[in-house]
Amino acid sequence: MTPNHSSRDNRFVLRDDALEGTVALVTGGGTGIGRATALDLARSGSDVVVAGRRREPLEKTVADIELLGRRALAVPTDIRDDEQVSALVEHTLAKFGRIDILVNNAGGQFSAPAEEITSKGWRAVHRLAVDATWSVTREVAVTAMIPQRSGVVFFIAFSPRRGIPTFVHATSARAALENMASGLALEWSRYGIRTLCVAPGTIATDGMDANYTQEAKDRWSSAIPLGRPGAADEVSAVIAFLASPGARYVTGTTVVVDGGADAWGAGHPVPGLETHL
Repeated sequence: MTPNHSSRDNRFVLRDDALEGTVALVTGGGTGIGRATALDLARSGSDVVVAGRRREPLEKTVADIELLGRRALAVPTDIRDDEQVSALVEHTLAKFGRIDILVNNAGGQFSAPAEEITSKGWRAVHRLAVDATWSVTREVAVTAMIPQRSGVVFFIAFSPRRGIPTFVHATSARAALENMASGLALEWSRYGIRTLCVAPGTIATDGMDANYTQEAKDRWSSAIPLGRPGAADEVSAVIAFLASPGARYVTGTTVVVDGGADAWGAGHPVPGLETHL
């Protein structure tokens, strides 16, 4: 059974001032997990900047944040373009003066058998998930977080973490983000910057409904010990907590939010062997 995309029962763990005085930048903040994260950070006291390629969903997120009584800014940005990344950070600092939380949520992938993934397709996925994410992370760190000697940076990976059939290009890219989070913790902790990876499992979103059959969704649910896909706000609530002072001793690690799927393993019979006749 697939739950509503918002599973929240009108309770939110963090106080509404838990992140008071902070500024958050969320890439891919117009839809899905990015939108849910932007809203939960605002509920916890942050002012929020959302970035993405499409203006309309960003402005919808901003309007909803402002209804919560927090300031917000939409900056349409293609993070694959270094000049646009610099402009995004400049706009954020001009509006709010600092950046305390960076959520690298933007990404994209497509399903294909490994042998059919071309070099062009491979590079396209890695350019957005790894190269562009690094561009944003470095710009925010050098321009804002290192000078202010504080901050927390999030990277979004995948669960299960062992690889996902037909997504070898995307899972390898997200594995790089896990390593980036741990490596940066070794270097940037001296600046008071925490770096974390959050690995969601199967999350029910509008995009999932639009692109996958109910049969496919039921098959995924059968491999989740909790028996259902997650909701975007079940991921965003974890991010909001990890951004708060309550998690100030957590860095350099990956937090899995997947209903137990990573612990379960493959979850399905292996495909049959193919032999030449």
